[in-house]
Amino acid sequence: MGPVVLALVGSVPPAEATGTAVCTISGTITFSHSELTSTDGSWAIGPALINCQGPYNGYERITGPGGFAGTGTYTAFPPGSGTCLHSVGEGTVEYGFPTTAYDIRLVEPHSYTLAGAGAFTTPSLKGTFEVAPPYDGDCVTKPVTRALFVAQASLLRFYPPDPDRYKPEKPRPN
Repeated sequence: MGPVVLALVGSVPPAEATGTAVCTISGTITFSHSELTSTDGSWAIGPALINCQGPYNGYERITGPGGFAGTGTYTAFPPGSGTCLHSVGEGTVEYGFPTTAYDIRLVEPHSYTLAGAGAFTTPSLKGTFEVAPPYDGDCVTKPVTRALFVAQASLLRFYPPDPDRYKPEKPRPN
């Protein structure tokens, strides 16, 4: 019975590696309002810093902070629906950090919803954020064009097993 069980266990493929880290992101966000409509515009994040704690890709440890940047477009909720910082947007973010194996650099699509506080998602990052003072603009006499961007996120990565990931055991001395 033992050889049959070993044969079955030996044929099961290894599980996919996962990594989950907790991250904070902080930096400057700028808004460029469209001159054609009062509800459309573009946004950009940078300079910004991402600082993650935990594993990446299941077996690598994140060893320090890295850079974070992003650009995209937004559509504000209709006038009269709240403050001027209510919008939905999309774009691309680029970020990276060092790990025990190598330096990571990711470029991912990004989407968000902002209504006071906000939520965002990329294929790897999911979290909440706030656009906080100090503001350039006041939402009353002129739109906000620059503010502090502060976020908390989970970094979750799934990858199929890498055949080079596992190092063979050292031979036993004779």
